[in-house]
Amino acid sequence: MKRLILLFILTLFGMSRVVAQDNNPSQTTDLKAYVDSLSTKLNTLQHDYDYLYCSHEINRLQFKLKDLMHDVNFDSNAILIKCFLGRYDSDLYSIYRSGYNSQVDLYDAFKESVEGVQRAVRLRILSSNFTQNEIDVLMNGCETLDRCLSALQSALDYCELVIGMYRDLK
Repeated sequence: MKRLILLFILTLFGMSRVVAQDNNPSQTTDLKAYVDSLSTKLNTLQHDYDYLYCSHEINRLQFKLKDLMHDVNFDSNAILIKCFLGRYDSDLYSIYRSGYNSQVDLYDAFKESVEGVQRAVRLRILSSNFTQNEIDVLMNGCETLDRCLSALQSALDYCELVIGMYRDLK
């Protein structure tokens, strides 16, 4: 994107030198039309980039949140199976608790990332010329991120409950 902007600036600089050398009105009009055309294309590219960036960040975080939620659910089920077997192992409990704490730390980091992406999406919506359909898609993506965080929080709460059940086997 930076290369594109640099190319655009260099093109404008080159055209301004041509205009300064020859002030033929028809050439000046052609150059202005050419600059307007480049400006329109640059605005379109910036719009497309902004939309794709927002969409990509939302999808990336959704995937990571769902992946962490699956890991938490898997761990909860493994601990629950150990509870049903009725065997307590203090080393295993420490491993479960440590894993859970790591997952909570990841949740907190993802929560901050989600807030950052949602702010970025809102800023891009304000600064870009998105259509109403594009705005709706991006806002639905932000709402989905909130639902993913909520589901992950529920999965973590359940995992903590199961770890407590395992601890109570002592």
